[in-house]
Amino acid sequence: MEVTLAQERLYALEERLTLDEIQQRAMDKRTQAFGGGLGSLLQRPKTEEIVLVNKQRRLEPFWHVAGRAVYIYDRNRDYTIPASAADVQAITIHDNRYEGDAAGTKSFRVPVREHCRAEFASESYTDGMTGGPVPDAAALMSGPRSEISDPQTLSADGTIALPPEHRSSYVVRQLMTEIMKPVQADQMIEETVTLEATDLLYRPIWAFEFDWQGKGKTGVVEVDSITGGTKQGKALVGSIRQMLSRDLLFDITADTVGVFVPGGSIAVKLAKAAIDTQRG
Repeated sequence: MEVTLAQERLYALEERLTLDEIQQRAMDKRTQAFGGGLGSLLQRPKTEEIVLVNKQRRLEPFWHVAGRAVYIYDRNRDYTIPASAADVQAITIHDNRYEGDAAGTKSFRVPVREHCRAEFASESYTDGMTGGPVPDAAALMSGPRSEISDPQTLSADGTIALPPEHRSSYVVRQLMTEIMKPVQADQMIEETVTLEATDLLYRPIWAFEFDWQGKGKTGVVEVDSITGGTKQGKALVGSIRQMLSRDLLFDITADTVGVFVPGGSIAVKLAKAAIDTQRG
């Protein structure tokens, strides 16, 4: 089996809203910071009681992986060929004579060698923190993004860039289960697996912390600066001690491929640029 690994790429998605627009959305939804639970039904804050006390820009990771597997193989089968008329007793194919079956149904069992090709492809977008699917992936991928060579630049200007809880090995393993399928073959001629994309993308999120004056309560509203969506958020993230590096983010190597592709002889190579850019 030949396995081709895609170049591992790192991207930062560009914001589509200005900071003023983002903050205004948070202010419009600031009562949302204290929503949920029985207490919120009994006592609701007034907008004038809620004051913005802090804000934070955060980059959250998600994965885009894509790949395909191609199998070319032969197998032996017997084909049943019906007679063209009731008086046919035998047929000859390429100087080989085949007698009709004993039951008298006027059909002939002919051994053949089938030459087969099977292809399986899959693509997924996976949240780097939860390991779940990214429901708004299409909207996120439709806009501009910048490729990042040094992961540490993601943390410029006080931005918090979260390292993914689920690394590349996790999402690639999931992809392999989708594209590596068993086939019925007597002779495997070619078996190739190509990872067309192993991309880590960071989406920008703004978190706004509000204080409910006189109540001693704080709450957070998160605003997606790409889609503009808002939701009640968790507490602001503290500083990240672990420095981001490519080794931290990506852990797929030729040595680890054998874990995903059990058995047999495996040849691993890096994808050429033409393969790497098929999906843009």
